Amino acid sequence: MQSLDIISVNIWDILISFVNLLIMFLILKRFLFKPVKRVMDARQAQVDKIYSDADQDRNEAAKMRQDYEQKLAAAREEADGLVRNAVQTAQRRSDQMMAEASGQASRMKQKAEEEIAREKQQMLQDVRGEISDLAVSIASKVVEREINPEDHRQFVDEFIRNVGEEQ
Repeated sequence: MQSLDIISVNIWDILISFVNLLIMFLILKRFLFKPVKRVMDARQAQVDKIYSDADQDRNEAAKMRQDYEQKLAAAREEADGLVRNAVQTAQRRSDQMMAEASGQASRMKQKAEEEIAREKQQMLQDVRGEISDLAVSIASKVVEREINPEDHRQFVDEFIRNVGEEQ
């Protein structure tokens, strides 16, 4: 019957093995599994915190980028406004300078026309004087007598005035 002892099932051995396993399980659970689980939970909490910090940093970076883009757009808009203002100011200044130059040119033209009119009047007076002198000289030669130069001059002036009015 020795061969049956090897194959036979002993309930007490199974029960002792089962109790031994249960005690081992409780000891391992209390002294090994719980601390390991705490370490694993702590590690998981660290990983979760790292991920949440990374998400928060990414969100802050996105917000900062959006703020930067808004500020950049505002700066571009302000620069465009400054350029537009500078162009408008330059255009106004150019228009003002053109108006001043045009006014100055028209004043110079008017002054030149007045000068021409004065010179024309002076030339007419000079020509009248010369014609008057010539007429007196011719009349004195024609009449061969002495005529009062003032009478001739009045006569010639009247004649020239009448000729000028007919033209």
